[in-house]
Amino acid sequence: MLKKHRLKKKLGLFSKTIFLINIIAVLFLLMSYSATMINPRTFWPFAFLGLGYLPILIINLFFVVYWLLRRPKVALWTIIPILLGWNLLGQHLGMRAKKEETTKTDSALRVMTFNAHLFSKVKGKSSNEIKTQVADLVKRVQPDVLSIQEYFSKIKGTKQFTDQLLGDGNFPYFFFEPAMQSEHEGYGQIVFSKYPIVYSGVITKNEFGINRIIFTDIVKGNDTVRVYNVHLRSFGLQSEDKAFIQNPSTIPNDEHTTKRVGRKLKTAFEAREKQAAGLREHIDSAKYPVIVMGDFNDTPMSYSVNLIGKDLINTFNEKGQGWGVTHYEMLPILQIDYIFCSKSFQVEQYKIVKEKLSDHYPVWADIHLNR
Repeated sequence: MLKKHRLKKKLGLFSKTIFLINIIAVLFLLMSYSATMINPRTFWPFAFLGLGYLPILIINLFFVVYWLLRRPKVALWTIIPILLGWNLLGQHLGMRAKKEETTKTDSALRVMTFNAHLFSKVKGKSSNEIKTQVADLVKRVQPDVLSIQEYFSKIKGTKQFTDQLLGDGNFPYFFFEPAMQSEHEGYGQIVFSKYPIVYSGVITKNEFGINRIIFTDIVKGNDTVRVYNVHLRSFGLQSEDKAFIQNPSTIPNDEHTTKRVGRKLKTAFEAREKQAAGLREHIDSAKYPVIVMGDFNDTPMSYSVNLIGKDLINTFNEKGQGWGVTHYEMLPILQIDYIFCSKSFQVEQYKIVKEKLSDHYPVWADIHLNR
């Protein structure tokens, strides 16, 4: 109490106001930490704060700089809460020296995930140009297992992209689960593999349209591995919603837009938790080591991502370098694509491919089973 009294005596009116705002920012930061532990169906506003973790953190860092220049001891009120969440920061930022990509070892399995956004136009590139560049990327990376969300292909004719990827990637095997399909075309999720797929299926519990989870059991040598291709429910934001989030002042009817966006966020947070819970049950019942990858549509601070990643290795945490941004379209700070694996695996390398082939960046990792 004495220290608090002295602090009040030393600070002028302006500094007291700044300090009060600082404390509010610290409280928001601490509450954002809780998003990893509190089910959004119990209290969803914490999930919203978790989504805003990085902007909230940046605001707090500004306060640290401000107080270090004026009253260094006061900066401790912000530094200590930031340090309390240091491990959480490590899920966004790979704090290790940059290493050059190395040749894949014989024992490693190279797995890759990519949300293709239906191979739609990107930055003036046509759909055909995008497909050509995706095929070239697959040739270069040469993944052993490739999981694609929002996959689209003609069923027949020269525009049948599946056959092209099978050839370019040297994939003898694939499993395609369409969210919608006609005799001419289909879209959904697909897994390509260089190794035999001996079993495959869909987790139908809590699926939502194109947002679903498929799995394949893949045999490499004497080992069988279960691979999950995950696409959790998105926020379903329209262009005006995205404009509001990027710059709320441009929307004339703030209250109406805020309520609309808030409802969409709440619905998506709760839906993803249900999907994550169903996936978690499926993982726990698996009799093989698992690889869980795909578009989770949520950040490392979310309850859903942490529920899925429980007792699994996050390959970014092991070998990621720099900011783990995998989705750049709306806010270029979001990591929503992941590769998790069982603890019986060891991660050799991890890479986010910074090529704009959709609104997501492709992600791949080399992992091998410990014997």
